[in-house]
Amino acid sequence: MRIVLPEGEDERVLTAAVDLQASDYVEPIVLGNVDKIKALAAEKSLNIEGLNIIQPDTSDLKATLVEQFVERRKGKATEEQAQSLLNDVNYFGTMLVYAGYADGLVSGAAHSTADTVRHALQIIKTKPGVSKTSGVFFMIKEDQ
Repeated sequence: MRIVLPEGEDERVLTAAVDLQASDYVEPIVLGNVDKIKALAAEKSLNIEGLNIIQPDTSDLKATLVEQFVERRKGKATEEQAQSLLNDVNYFGTMLVYAGYADGLVSGAAHSTADTVRHALQIIKTKPGVSKTSGVFFMIKEDQ
C-alpha cells in the first residue's frame, strides 16, 4: 500500500516513514524539500536510503498532476493557479492519491485538519449522494 506523507520535513513524520519502509507493510511516499529532508535525516541519524522522496515543485509528475487538477476543478482553477497550489504538499499529495500514484494520505502533524480535509474535498470529493464527512486521529501513548 502506497501512503503519502506530505509533512516529510517534520522529524516525527520522517521517523515514521523510515519505520514504515522497514516494516514492508506500507510504501511511504514522503513529500517535501529534498535537501531539508536529507539534512534532517543526517542530523537525526535516520537511514532514508531507498525512501521515495518527492519535492512537489520540481517533480516530474507535476505537469501531469496540474493538468488533472485543472480538469477536476474545471472552471474553478486556472493552470497558473494549479501550478502554484500544487507546490503545497497537501494539494500535491492529494493529487497523487486522486491520480492513482498512491492509495492514501496521512497528514495533520504540521497542518490543521481543515487544511488536510479541504484539499481532499476539493479534489477527491465525497461519493455522490453523500454530503457529510468524518475524520479520525490516533494517539499512541508511550507506555501502552
